[in-house]
Amino acid sequence: MSVLKSILDFFITQIFQTPAYFMAVVVLIGSVFQKKDLKSTVVAVIKTIVGMMILGIGAGQLKNASQAVIEIFTARMGIQGVSTDMWTAVYAYIDELSVVGMGNVAMVMITAWVVNLILARFTPIKTIFLTGHVAYCDSAFITYFIYRMVGLTGTALFASAVLACGVYWWLFPALLRKFLNPLLGDAPLTLGHNLCVSGIITTQLAKLFGKASDSAENLKLPGWLSIFKDSVVAYSIIMGSIYLLIILISGPEIVAMKAGNANYIMYGLNQGFTMAVGVYVLLSGVRMFLNELIPAFKGFSDKLVPGAIAAVDSPVFWSYAPTAAMLGFLTTVVGQFVGVGILAAMGSSVIAIPSVIPLFFGGCTLGVFANSTGGWKGTIGATFIMGIVVIMGSAALASLLNTGFVPGHSDWSTLWLAIVGILRLIFGPVAA
Repeated sequence: MSVLKSILDFFITQIFQTPAYFMAVVVLIGSVFQKKDLKSTVVAVIKTIVGMMILGIGAGQLKNASQAVIEIFTARMGIQGVSTDMWTAVYAYIDELSVVGMGNVAMVMITAWVVNLILARFTPIKTIFLTGHVAYCDSAFITYFIYRMVGLTGTALFASAVLACGVYWWLFPALLRKFLNPLLGDAPLTLGHNLCVSGIITTQLAKLFGKASDSAENLKLPGWLSIFKDSVVAYSIIMGSIYLLIILISGPEIVAMKAGNANYIMYGLNQGFTMAVGVYVLLSGVRMFLNELIPAFKGFSDKLVPGAIAAVDSPVFWSYAPTAAMLGFLTTVVGQFVGVGILAAMGSSVIAIPSVIPLFFGGCTLGVFANSTGGWKGTIGATFIMGIVVIMGSAALASLLNTGFVPGHSDWSTLWLAIVGILRLIFGPVAA
């Protein structure tokens, strides 16, 4: 049994929690089912791993460049409050769950993924969730919510968390998929992230502000402004300008906390250009691994789950509308800081602080979705509103859970906020 446990632990911790290797396993199985020769299979697997690693490098650059500037800005404004960083919340929740013997949320994740496969195999809904690191986060969040709001422990907590995660990954990406037809056509893809319900909301909000025919990708910019059609140039100029403005407002003393001995103005410009590099690298990785995943996944689905739809990570969708992704990010930033202002003006005892992962990955993804139904006007309007929703919803979630750490993606501020609120009404307030 110890050998079996060691093997299982290896696959859970080293394969299923590592996006590149998890996706490579899917491509390997799909290639075998397609009866590809050894050479073609090896090439597909290696390109998948490399593409996912390139994506991860780009994502890391984006996170690091944004996080530092956000921390500088909040320090300048004197804002303190609830963290909305996903990974901070994950580790805070696991620490608390460890007290009741549920700290190994990886077991929840892998069991719930099997439930997802079984549901996809034997029901008309064929979604298979493939974003391993997001699934790990979800497992921690949902287990913690049930523990805090219902008070379950042991087998009852494990079984409830497994069922909730499995159904969430199977059902909600499928519900979102029909709203993505204008964007994806017949591609066997949907989103595998904590943005599915908010994605549906965003596509419908966008229709109130504009129409799909006015796509951000078709904007005709006059004269020299046409350089913004190049996404690398656009990100460099826009992010460089925004970060430089924040740096100038913050002043050299506060910036020195992150910049050290570097000139504070050059530090701001460098962070902006780093964002452009990150976007370029990330999209290159997306293109590489999608070229291998889509044909291989067909082989996988034909054998195990006929007609399966792959639920994949959010950056995959940015390549469909890079200008809309950038626009969505920018207006999400504005919306979230307006949300902070509203909470402060209301005298709220709980203030949620914007975090880079929900800002960038949520903003870009919802921007692409909004553009597909409401064009550039819909992108601006819908992502601005969702930015406010994330901050105010995160503050409400923190209050209900009585915690200083919440996941900042918008499904937690909409769907899961509602679920936690219902549990609060049924079971009463949680203990301090």
